[in-house]
Amino acid sequence: MVIDTDVLQPQHSDKTGLDVDPGKMGVAPSAPSAFSALSVEDQPARMNTPFMDNFPDPSQPEHPAETLAPTKLEVHHVNFFYGSFQALHDISMSLLQQRATALIGPSGCGKSTFLRLMNRMNELIEDTRMEGQILLDGQDIYHPDVDVVSLRKEVGMVFQKPNPFPKSIYDNVAYGSRIHGIKDKKTLDEIVESTLQQAGLWGEVKDSLQKSATALSGGQQQRLCIARCLAVQPKVILMDEPTSALDPIAAGHIEELIGQLKKNYTIVIVTHNMQQAARVSDYTGFFYQGELIETGKTAQIFTNPKEKKTEEYITGRFG
Repeated sequence: MVIDTDVLQPQHSDKTGLDVDPGKMGVAPSAPSAFSALSVEDQPARMNTPFMDNFPDPSQPEHPAETLAPTKLEVHHVNFFYGSFQALHDISMSLLQQRATALIGPSGCGKSTFLRLMNRMNELIEDTRMEGQILLDGQDIYHPDVDVVSLRKEVGMVFQKPNPFPKSIYDNVAYGSRIHGIKDKKTLDEIVESTLQQAGLWGEVKDSLQKSATALSGGQQQRLCIARCLAVQPKVILMDEPTSALDPIAAGHIEELIGQLKKNYTIVIVTHNMQQAARVSDYTGFFYQGELIETGKTAQIFTNPKEKKTEEYITGRFG
């Protein structure tokens, strides 16, 4: 099976392989569009979903091409077990640099378990086991020589519920840099300011950096946690339902922030909110009962899924 390197494609079976239009989301096509050979009458109908207005009609002319994104993370034939229970089955996919990938699916389908594998957080849980390979820039992150602390610096995590340390705003952001050996006050000041600016929080807290982080609102706390993650200059940012505990306005701030951050970072976000996935992601992977059913560009997944199970979930028939 030939795999287009700019399409997130499950590699465990031909059944779930995708024939995705590379130009539909503004990416340079490696071959003519699957729609280009069809007359208007023959073109596949778009699904009638609430997400259609977010995406271009695939029957319309393609947008100008952009440079193909390189792969940042590669996942090969991953199985994961909690004791004797197998939570993930033969997962293979690629995650592209400076792109946002959303992982969707019903509760208990394995998407958060999969997310935590990418910075080895599952190792904190007793009696777990992983099979397969995960590569970051071509390096196996589960190799015995890999330092887990250094890995988690490169692959940061933002959790479902904001978890600021019981310290000042300044000390929260500077914490990781200090742990990694930066002591110079001027350097720390610059890191704190620049990362708070990236997180869209500097204007709100610049005059109260010594204030306790726990006194911030929930949305501000989550942006602070994102700034704390950014301060150690990660390559990848993992987000596990980062807006589920926030009000709609605060959630909107986080979504806008994700749009800015993916210009410089690879983002992987787990979400139960399909509208959110449609708004913020370039690619989407649908998980069901521990299997990766389908992956592809978000426009394709939400308007023309290849797998029946994906269509059923997107249209709300279960989940």
